Amino acid sequence: MKYDIVIIGGNPAGGAAAVAAKKLHKNKSVLIIRKEPQSLIPCGIPYVFGTLKNIDDNIKNIEPAKKLGIEFLIDEVLAINSENKCLTLKNNNEITFDKLIIATGSTPFSPPIKGNDLDGVYTIKKQIEYIKSIIQPLKNAENIVIVGAGFIGLEMSDELVKVCKKVTLIESMGSVLPLAFDSDMTIPVAEVLSKHGVQIRTNTMVDEILGDNGKVSGVKLKNGEVIKADKVILAIGYKPNTHLAQNSGIDIGIYGGIVSDEYLRTNKPDIFAVGDCVEHRDFFTRKQSKLMLASTAASEARIAGMNLFDLRVIRQTKGSIAIFSSSLHEISMGAAGLTEKQALDEGFDIIVGQSKGFDHHPAKLENTSVQKVKMIFSKSSGVILGAQITGGPSTGEMINILGLAIQKYMTAPELATMQYGTQPMLTAGPGDYPIVIAAMNAVAQTCHVSE
Repeated sequence: MKYDIVIIGGNPAGGAAAVAAKKLHKNKSVLIIRKEPQSLIPCGIPYVFGTLKNIDDNIKNIEPAKKLGIEFLIDEVLAINSENKCLTLKNNNEITFDKLIIATGSTPFSPPIKGNDLDGVYTIKKQIEYIKSIIQPLKNAENIVIVGAGFIGLEMSDELVKVCKKVTLIESMGSVLPLAFDSDMTIPVAEVLSKHGVQIRTNTMVDEILGDNGKVSGVKLKNGEVIKADKVILAIGYKPNTHLAQNSGIDIGIYGGIVSDEYLRTNKPDIFAVGDCVEHRDFFTRKQSKLMLASTAASEARIAGMNLFDLRVIRQTKGSIAIFSSSLHEISMGAAGLTEKQALDEGFDIIVGQSKGFDHHPAKLENTSVQKVKMIFSKSSGVILGAQITGGPSTGEMINILGLAIQKYMTAPELATMQYGTQPMLTAGPGDYPIVIAAMNAVAQTCHVSE
């Protein structure tokens, strides 16, 4: 069978690429090949263990894509022949293509820790049948240890503590969310987790996962301490799923991802790659990075989908911006760009602007949260390099605003004088808008007004 456009993989990156391709190339045939008939919403996986009533509530609906004319084939691609532009499938069929997009995603990284193969040691795979198989064992667990305090580790801890007796979160670095936030911003996050019943251990490393008759019985730390556990979750990151690309001669980067140009084109003609399987480049440093985010995947997938046959939409962002957000109910958190530590490590001369207030006005309104904003700027140019927010539900969209500010190289004076709208139930007060106050505090460090 022959298709104009074929996408391998149908999660956020593959789906976004297919929709963009079909909307801008209406007369082209578009096929998504994926292994499972249904797929989970990746970022919603932690919530199937506590908040959601059923795993079916976290399934991605593909009917809108089908209505656009996008076809789906449930099968597995075994090989890519880049010269003949042909795919070999598991059922012995072959698919030929004019343009191919590889969106094979990522798989959980399992560290070389003794005991990581014991019964009761899990990772957070993005496969519906696997997640279904571990829901009940985790809910029935007495003692769960989660290794890794990134977003997945935090969200899994917060969800599982609702249904389990004891949850311990272990992080090798000095604070939770160490790669996205500076430690001073995560103190209230750790406090909320502890309030919910999660026991947090930072600056702690796992030496071995202990077992009894092939099943998990505990976790031994580097200091010799043993934590009792009947289930262990390894949540220490993912690695690009690139075996198809490697076997077809497509270039692979230093972190194991597919190398692509600004328009997600690989070194093979007419073959593109998007999502977690791609080696991203940092927006500011242009260094290769390990960034894996569904939002970044979908954004860059649209760039590929729109520019398959010619460069119709010029890419203006010259790298990937890490933009994160999460929520632990009482507190939400968001981060974009470089942390203060990362900026200093890269050699930037910086100034930091901060503000602290309330996300409603007056603060006595129901559901009001303390809101803290931290922004990092280049000292000489004033360009924003990064931002972090903790507060209420508005945090998610506020960090998206600051992500756009980073993308557009906005400066502290521009943000200090930005125009905005306020409403008592939705935002801070007109004289206390946190982004503006934090930017003003940064400007005040470089501007001196004479008397």
